[in-house]
Amino acid sequence: MVSKDFSPCVLNFIHSPSDIEGETILDGVRTLTSRVVEVPGKFSSLFLSIQAQIPEDSYVLLEAQVRVREKWSPFFKLGMLSAHLQTSFPPQQNDFGRVNTDELQLAVPANAYRYQVHLSGKATVEQVAACLVKDPFVYNEKFACRLPRKSVCYPVDNPISQMAQKTKEKRRICSPTALCMALGRLGIELPLPEVMAGVHDGFADVYGNWLFNMAYAGTQPGITAYTHRFSSLEELKEFLTPQTCVLASIAFEENELPGAPLARTPGHLVVIEGWKNNQILVADPAAPTADTVRRSYGKTEFAAAWLKRKQGMSYIVRKK
Repeated sequence: MVSKDFSPCVLNFIHSPSDIEGETILDGVRTLTSRVVEVPGKFSSLFLSIQAQIPEDSYVLLEAQVRVREKWSPFFKLGMLSAHLQTSFPPQQNDFGRVNTDELQLAVPANAYRYQVHLSGKATVEQVAACLVKDPFVYNEKFACRLPRKSVCYPVDNPISQMAQKTKEKRRICSPTALCMALGRLGIELPLPEVMAGVHDGFADVYGNWLFNMAYAGTQPGITAYTHRFSSLEELKEFLTPQTCVLASIAFEENELPGAPLARTPGHLVVIEGWKNNQILVADPAAPTADTVRRSYGKTEFAAAWLKRKQGMSYIVRKK
């Protein structure tokens, strides 16, 4: 449990099919609309991830809308997925906010949301996860940096360096590389090029779209994957297990994360392996070689890079 004197600045919700309130069918496409989710306080950012089964000749389109006071926004398109292609959309912006590739960033804090899933063919939805950043977001270093007392380490079985890959894309494939290592630890051995193809955003031409990374991971046998925001390092003890991997999104400037293979980054994915002696143990795909992937970062510096700069955004990948 998180310390009682710590008030999280992020919120997480897991939605099952029981949260669907309405269903319509038009031209063979089913549209599922969720119940209204009332949020305590207000939020300034909304991110959705989805776990779905998408056979050949089917697709899934995920949308979300938010409520500001009593007025609802239009639905924002967050991503479309099919068996062979996944794509975000051209910029969507209005008085409520804008979609930044995979995240809905609000111009005015909202107090509720709901989502729609459009399904063609025999596509089905198993789960939708929502991550929200509360408004205002306040970072409390004292509580964010708390670590569980007992040391833990669940190392990846096959460290992979993105920088050692023979591809021109090597500097921008941290997400599929980290995901490949995490799946490997859970017994799903996949070649990195296959993971890269499975998470690639066809419109934005990026490999780090969080929605598509989690959707792809969730198609693997026996695997559940979703996004989650953390408020404190102490919460790791509830998630990092032999059956569960935590991948952290971090950002930092020069000299802010000593020991990192990158000098600075606006966004990077690492696999958290554990913690020991006030150090966070990670598998960092930006290392120059496979044998230098496993590293340790000071808890204060790592918490700032993850919990402050990226509001604790993470991938949770676990066995069912």
